[in-house]
Amino acid sequence: MQYPLTLNFKKIALARQATLTDSNSNPIAYARQKILKLKEELEIFEDKTKDKKICSIKANKVLDFSAAYYFIDLNERSFGSIKREGLKSIWKATFLLNDSDDNHYATIREENPFAKVVDTLLGSIVGVGYVLNYIFNPSYIITTEEGKELFRITKAPSFWGGLFKIDKLSEVDDSEEIRCLMAIFMMVFIEQSRG
Repeated sequence: MQYPLTLNFKKIALARQATLTDSNSNPIAYARQKILKLKEELEIFEDKTKDKKICSIKANKVLDFSAAYYFIDLNERSFGSIKREGLKSIWKATFLLNDSDDNHYATIREENPFAKVVDTLLGSIVGVGYVLNYIFNPSYIITTEEGKELFRITKAPSFWGGLFKIDKLSEVDDSEEIRCLMAIFMMVFIEQSRG
């Protein structure tokens, strides 16, 4: 994959959806939230045609702040999960990333919670929101338990507030890269649903 990647989150749609593209605008993945489900579920495809499914991301609980979201392959096996870190995430978004054996190995942390607060509180005001979407852009970083920085996710300046840039900060193996990208998809869906 050619980095940086771009995650374009479509806010105005019946079912929330996002497209992941590389630096050459080639599609990598397309995520669409299943509607009318008690447990949240995302379906991940190679592109918008939805011809080839890659995996699903399924919540383990019904509408719960502390739900874990499991990455399920086509053989219905989990290859990792992401979970919001409880009340600590109200001010500063923090998500725990687990491997296929449910062992915690990385964390996604919001780098500047003040940017999100301003963006959330004032970003939806017509006129003011357009300006703030260019000034206050939350960013998140994925680090291992040892402190190694893997990826940085930055909300890009945009009128609609749905573009994110993903930079790769360290070399990772393919399975870890896929797991981190699925975690980024789910984290963005969760954070966008909060505002």
